[in-house]
Amino acid sequence: MKNKKRLYISWLLMLLLWFLTWFLTPQSHPAWIKTTVFIIALLFQAIILWLFRKEAFQKPEDRYFGLTEKLYSMTIFAAMGVYTKGIWAITPNSNPIWIKHVFLGLGLLILVAFFLYFAFKKVDEKPDERFYADLAKAACLTLSLILACLMILSVIAFFFPFTLTAGMILIFGAVMILAFDIAFFLFEKRGG
Repeated sequence: MKNKKRLYISWLLMLLLWFLTWFLTPQSHPAWIKTTVFIIALLFQAIILWLFRKEAFQKPEDRYFGLTEKLYSMTIFAAMGVYTKGIWAITPNSNPIWIKHVFLGLGLLILVAFFLYFAFKKVDEKPDERFYADLAKAACLTLSLILACLMILSVIAFFFPFTLTAGMILIFGAVMILAFDIAFFLFEKRGG
Protein backbone atom coordinates (compact mmCIF):
# COMPACT_ATOMS: atom_id res chain seq x y z
CA MET A 1 0.00 0.00 0.00
CA LYS A 2 2.87 2.33 0.82
CA ASN A 3 4.47 1.74 -2.60
CA LYS A 4 1.15 2.37 -4.35
CA LYS A 5 0.72 5.70 -2.58
CA ARG A 6 4.30 6.73 -3.34
CA LEU A 7 3.85 5.81 -7.02
CA TYR A 8 0.71 7.92 -7.37
CA ILE A 9 2.28 10.89 -5.59
CA SER A 10 5.33 10.75 -7.87
CA TRP A 11 3.02 10.47 -10.90
CA LEU A 12 1.09 13.57 -9.84
CA LEU A 13 4.29 15.52 -9.13
CA MET A 14 5.71 14.66 -12.55
CA LEU A 15 2.42 15.57 -14.23
CA LEU A 16 2.42 18.90 -12.39
CA LEU A 17 6.02 19.50 -13.51
CA TRP A 18 5.04 18.79 -17.13
CA PHE A 19 2.13 21.24 -17.04
CA LEU A 20 4.32 23.87 -15.39
CA THR A 21 6.92 23.33 -18.13
CA TRP A 22 4.15 23.56 -20.72
CA PHE A 23 3.05 26.98 -19.51
CA LEU A 24 6.60 28.32 -19.09
CA THR A 25 7.76 27.20 -22.54
CA PRO A 26 7.29 29.88 -25.19
CA GLN A 27 5.17 29.20 -28.25
CA SER A 28 7.02 27.40 -31.04
CA HIS A 29 6.88 28.04 -34.75
CA PRO A 30 5.07 26.13 -36.20
CA ALA A 31 2.70 25.80 -33.27
CA TRP A 32 2.17 22.01 -33.54
CA ILE A 33 5.78 21.23 -32.55
CA LYS A 34 5.30 22.21 -28.89
CA THR A 35 2.15 20.10 -28.58
CA THR A 36 3.71 17.10 -30.32
CA VAL A 37 6.84 17.17 -28.17
CA PHE A 38 4.87 17.29 -24.94
CA ILE A 39 2.42 14.56 -26.00
CA ILE A 40 5.21 12.17 -26.99
CA ALA A 41 7.15 12.96 -23.81
CA LEU A 42 4.03 12.21 -21.75
CA LEU A 43 3.61 8.91 -23.61
CA PHE A 44 7.20 7.92 -22.78
CA GLN A 45 6.58 8.89 -19.16
CA ALA A 46 3.42 6.79 -19.11
CA ILE A 47 5.32 3.77 -20.48
CA ILE A 48 8.00 4.07 -17.81
CA LEU A 49 5.47 4.52 -15.00
CA TRP A 50 3.43 1.59 -16.30
CA LEU A 51 6.55 -0.59 -16.10
CA PHE A 52 7.30 0.63 -12.58
CA ARG A 53 3.64 0.20 -11.54
CA LYS A 54 3.88 -3.54 -12.01
CA GLU A 55 6.96 -3.70 -9.81
CA ALA A 56 5.59 -1.40 -7.11
CA PHE A 57 2.77 -3.78 -6.22
CA GLN A 58 4.97 -6.88 -5.95
CA LYS A 59 6.54 -8.09 -2.76
CA PRO A 60 10.30 -7.42 -2.63
CA GLU A 61 11.09 -11.14 -2.63
CA ASP A 62 8.94 -11.69 -5.77
CA ARG A 63 10.78 -9.08 -7.85
CA TYR A 64 13.13 -10.42 -10.49
CA PHE A 65 15.54 -8.55 -12.74
CA GLY A 66 16.98 -10.83 -15.37
CA LEU A 67 18.74 -10.50 -18.67
CA THR A 68 15.53 -9.85 -20.62
CA GLU A 69 14.49 -7.05 -18.28
CA LYS A 70 17.97 -5.55 -18.57
CA LEU A 71 17.67 -5.54 -22.37
CA TYR A 72 14.19 -3.97 -22.23
CA SER A 73 15.37 -1.25 -19.87
CA MET A 74 18.45 -0.41 -21.91
CA THR A 75 16.63 -0.29 -25.25
CA ILE A 76 13.78 1.84 -23.92
CA PHE A 77 16.16 4.37 -22.38
CA ALA A 78 18.36 4.34 -25.49
CA ALA A 79 15.30 5.01 -27.67
CA MET A 80 14.19 7.84 -25.44
CA GLY A 81 17.69 9.34 -25.49
CA VAL A 82 17.91 9.20 -29.29
CA TYR A 83 14.40 10.62 -29.56
CA THR A 84 15.31 13.48 -27.19
CA LYS A 85 18.37 14.28 -29.29
CA GLY A 86 16.15 14.21 -32.42
CA ILE A 87 13.69 16.63 -30.84
CA TRP A 88 16.63 18.79 -29.81
CA ALA A 89 17.81 18.94 -33.43
CA ILE A 90 14.40 19.42 -35.06
CA THR A 91 12.85 22.07 -32.85
CA PRO A 92 13.63 25.75 -33.32
CA ASN A 93 15.43 27.67 -30.61
CA SER A 94 13.38 29.13 -27.80
CA ASN A 95 13.40 32.71 -26.63
CA PRO A 96 15.59 32.97 -24.53
CA ILE A 97 17.73 30.36 -26.26
CA TRP A 98 18.93 28.60 -23.10
CA ILE A 99 15.47 27.26 -22.10
CA LYS A 100 15.44 24.60 -24.82
CA HIS A 101 19.02 23.55 -24.15
CA VAL A 102 18.61 23.36 -20.38
CA PHE A 103 15.40 21.29 -20.41
CA LEU A 104 16.45 18.91 -23.17
CA GLY A 105 19.99 18.65 -21.79
CA LEU A 106 18.75 17.75 -18.31
CA GLY A 107 16.31 15.25 -19.77
CA LEU A 108 19.05 13.66 -21.86
CA LEU A 109 21.38 13.56 -18.86
CA ILE A 110 18.75 11.75 -16.78
CA LEU A 111 18.11 9.25 -19.59
CA VAL A 112 21.83 8.56 -20.00
CA ALA A 113 22.16 8.06 -16.24
CA PHE A 114 19.33 5.50 -16.22
CA PHE A 115 20.76 3.80 -19.30
CA LEU A 116 24.18 3.47 -17.67
CA TYR A 117 22.61 2.25 -14.42
CA PHE A 118 20.84 -0.60 -16.21
CA ALA A 119 23.83 -1.29 -18.47
CA PHE A 120 26.13 -1.90 -15.51
CA LYS A 121 23.56 -3.60 -13.27
CA LYS A 122 24.59 -7.17 -12.52
CA VAL A 123 22.28 -10.02 -13.41
CA ASP A 124 22.63 -13.62 -12.32
CA GLU A 125 21.06 -15.04 -15.46
CA LYS A 126 23.20 -16.28 -18.34
CA PRO A 127 21.90 -16.07 -21.93
CA ASP A 128 20.66 -19.34 -23.39
CA GLU A 129 19.98 -20.44 -26.98
CA ARG A 130 16.38 -19.22 -26.88
CA PHE A 131 17.51 -15.73 -25.82
CA TYR A 132 20.02 -15.55 -28.67
CA ALA A 133 17.47 -16.89 -31.17
CA ASP A 134 14.85 -14.33 -30.10
CA LEU A 135 17.48 -11.59 -30.24
CA ALA A 136 18.46 -12.61 -33.78
CA LYS A 137 14.82 -12.79 -34.91
CA ALA A 138 14.07 -9.33 -33.49
CA ALA A 139 17.21 -7.88 -35.12
CA CYS A 140 16.32 -9.41 -38.51
CA LEU A 141 12.75 -8.16 -38.29
CA THR A 142 13.93 -4.66 -37.37
CA LEU A 143 16.46 -4.63 -40.21
CA SER A 144 13.73 -5.71 -42.64
CA LEU A 145 11.50 -2.94 -41.30
CA ILE A 146 14.27 -0.36 -41.74
CA LEU A 147 14.90 -1.46 -45.32
CA ALA A 148 11.18 -1.43 -46.14
CA CYS A 149 10.82 2.06 -44.67
CA LEU A 150 13.80 3.31 -46.67
CA MET A 151 12.41 1.83 -49.90
CA ILE A 152 9.01 3.42 -49.28
CA LEU A 153 10.73 6.71 -48.45
CA SER A 154 12.72 6.60 -51.69
CA VAL A 155 9.52 6.10 -53.70
CA ILE A 156 7.81 8.97 -51.88
CA ALA A 157 10.87 11.20 -52.35
CA PHE A 158 10.85 10.41 -56.07
CA PHE A 159 7.38 11.94 -56.46
CA PHE A 160 7.50 14.54 -53.65
CA PRO A 161 11.09 15.71 -53.07
CA PHE A 162 11.88 16.84 -49.55
CA THR A 163 14.88 17.21 -47.27
CA LEU A 164 15.53 14.88 -44.37
CA THR A 165 16.98 16.69 -41.37
CA ALA A 166 19.14 15.17 -38.65
CA GLY A 167 16.25 15.39 -36.19
CA MET A 168 13.97 13.35 -38.45
CA ILE A 169 16.62 10.66 -38.86
CA LEU A 170 17.22 10.49 -35.11
CA ILE A 171 13.49 10.18 -34.40
CA PHE A 172 13.28 7.41 -37.03
CA GLY A 173 16.20 5.68 -35.28
CA ALA A 174 14.41 5.90 -31.94
CA VAL A 175 11.29 4.37 -33.47
CA MET A 176 13.38 1.53 -34.89
CA ILE A 177 14.97 0.86 -31.48
CA LEU A 178 11.46 0.64 -30.00
CA ALA A 179 10.41 -1.64 -32.88
CA PHE A 180 13.32 -3.92 -31.99
CA ASP A 181 12.26 -3.88 -28.35
CA ILE A 182 8.65 -4.71 -29.18
CA ALA A 183 9.71 -7.48 -31.59
CA PHE A 184 11.99 -9.01 -28.96
CA PHE A 185 9.19 -8.79 -26.39
CA LEU A 186 6.76 -10.56 -28.72
CA PHE A 187 9.25 -13.32 -29.56
CA GLU A 188 10.03 -13.81 -25.86
CA LYS A 189 6.35 -13.99 -24.90
CA ARG A 190 5.58 -16.38 -27.72
CA GLY A 191 8.19 -18.70 -26.32
CA GLY A 192 9.67 -20.08 -29.45
